[in-house]
Amino acid sequence: MISVLMNTVFSQRYFRTKTITPDIFIILCVFMIFQIFFPVISQAETVFNPHDLLETRINNLTREDLVRLTQMGIDIDGVWETTARAYMLPDRLKELRSLGYEVTVIPDRIRRDSDLIQAYHSYSELTSELKATETAHPDICRLYNIGNSEQGRELWFMKITDNPDIEEDEPEVKYISTMHGDEPVGTELSLNLIRVLTDEYGTDPRITALVNEIEIWIMPLMNPDGYMSQSRYNAKGRDLNRSFPDQNYDPNNTVADRPIETQHVMNWAFAHSSVLSANFHTGALVVNYPYDSDPDPRANYSATPDEPLFIELSLTYASLNEPMYNGSFDRGIINGAEWYHIRGGMQDWNYIWLGCNEVTIELNDIKWPPYSDIPDLWNDNRESMLTYMEWSLRGVRGVITDSVTGQPLNATVTVVSIAHDVFTDPDAGDYHRLLLPGTYDIRFSADGYQTQTVQEVIVGSGNATQLNVAMVPQVPGDINHSNSADLTDAIVTMKLLTGTDIVFPVHKDADLNNDGKIGLQEAVYVLRKISDPEN
Repeated sequence: MISVLMNTVFSQRYFRTKTITPDIFIILCVFMIFQIFFPVISQAETVFNPHDLLETRINNLTREDLVRLTQMGIDIDGVWETTARAYMLPDRLKELRSLGYEVTVIPDRIRRDSDLIQAYHSYSELTSELKATETAHPDICRLYNIGNSEQGRELWFMKITDNPDIEEDEPEVKYISTMHGDEPVGTELSLNLIRVLTDEYGTDPRITALVNEIEIWIMPLMNPDGYMSQSRYNAKGRDLNRSFPDQNYDPNNTVADRPIETQHVMNWAFAHSSVLSANFHTGALVVNYPYDSDPDPRANYSATPDEPLFIELSLTYASLNEPMYNGSFDRGIINGAEWYHIRGGMQDWNYIWLGCNEVTIELNDIKWPPYSDIPDLWNDNRESMLTYMEWSLRGVRGVITDSVTGQPLNATVTVVSIAHDVFTDPDAGDYHRLLLPGTYDIRFSADGYQTQTVQEVIVGSGNATQLNVAMVPQVPGDINHSNSADLTDAIVTMKLLTGTDIVFPVHKDADLNNDGKIGLQEAVYVLRKISDPEN
């Protein structure tokens, strides 16, 4: 605009005839000021268009190529031998081809055949069905909107349990589907699961037991905007399964600068205590278990401290799904990093920061199959979805309370031989530590309480071993764990000051000033408590 105006004003005709009027001069100055000081105003904001996104195949790749592509920010979505499926915009396609990569664009099946979306639930239909289910089953259902998407659609979470308004000693299990909007199978299977859990409650003993013993949460659709545009990404072009905190590349466990849908799921998770979960995708047929990310981008495997448990969890699902178990992946399971690395995945975040065991389940090789395939896919997955959920009732469980008040505690539970913590639900004080059969030493800790370790806890293959713990509040100066600062503590303190050996270990909480030593301040405190217990 500036250049056009200047060419007009300073053309030979205007220059010769000297017809630069005051009005034209003012207009020119205004445009120049805006161009200099407010350049953004003169430019259109870039808006993500889901139809610009290209699904591609990149061929003849080495492992080193995959590392390089990941570091370039290419959104890889699956690897089969030397071929990767990836998503990109046209400028990245041109860039990769210029670098010598063999990239093929895959035609959009939905654009070529709009009938593919027929019979799948629309967003409004899904909303109506969830609300109708809650209305029909008010004794076991609560429907929550945990926040709105970028374009204002509700993110629905259905809670199913026998006492939905009461915090109970129950494991929390969650299923989340379709965080990629072009992967709708999990949405339909989640709706089917909700129907089974609600319609068969009270008549089917197994379903009744699940609803009575577990707090079940099901989110059929995490990315409603992408779903309605049949796009992998959200409305701002963000991949939700690359947007969570990552222990290696984004270790900031806050919602800041994350997609709004990711923020809502994170905030919900912070307020709950899930112990087992899964997220559903399509585009392959496999159960993918953590870790997806590794500090070494060239690592061929990235195991969690609970590696044997994750393999068993994954096999529990895959072995009951015949096409999955007998498919192209060995026994239908794979470690995330062994398949391909991703950064910012939801399953790693759940395990690392929340103590929740989560896997990623790919339900079908075709991302958006004809709806006529859904009944067979449901038959393949129904038993897997139910049996996987039942794993939350295994391992060791209990309630952690204050030994004086009996109130539930916010505590940490650590299996001594496994470098991974789980946490109680502070509302009820219950914990649920999934474990394989074996014998374990288990440590319980909480701020302001004496740490306790229970040794040789036997865990079987059936229902979880019950282990309740009443934690003793810390008493400053209580060196010998007698729950008071007394003469024995004073004697021990004096022995420490004089360098005399003592016959039992000194508890770390006797260190009143946190200097790492038992010194004069501690001795004075104990003597004062002995002489005047009321102060």
